[in-house]
Amino acid sequence: MLLSLAALLGTAGCASLRHSDSTGLQGTWKGQEIGSNAGDSRYFIFSGNRIEFQGANNDDWCRGTFTLRPETNPPQIVGTITECHDAQYIGKTARAIYRLDGDTLTVTGYEPGNPDVPSAFDAPGARHFVLKRD
Repeated sequence: MLLSLAALLGTAGCASLRHSDSTGLQGTWKGQEIGSNAGDSRYFIFSGNRIEFQGANNDDWCRGTFTLRPETNPPQIVGTITECHDAQYIGKTARAIYRLDGDTLTVTGYEPGNPDVPSAFDAPGARHFVLKRD
């Protein structure tokens, strides 16, 4: 799922850096899911504190709100799903880590409802995305 929100988002004491990340995330990101056979692009769209995710299939999407966790390393995003193709995920929290490097966004996240946060970008059981600003 989205995080699979997904699906996103560190060093302590760097609030201006995190604000910069929030600003830097705004817009549409298009890319691939690492380890997936489907060749179609995936999308993350950030607008204010709202996030949308569209997977390779029409039935792999969700929308919600997000906040950044500036005190973590790697940086984290915590999302709450408000709309989803699969009703079981609505109202659940999704946790992910991210790396923002210019126009490249790397995101690794677990399924919504999983209370754990991935510890690395290649964490087992997580979805991994590499996206470019669209």
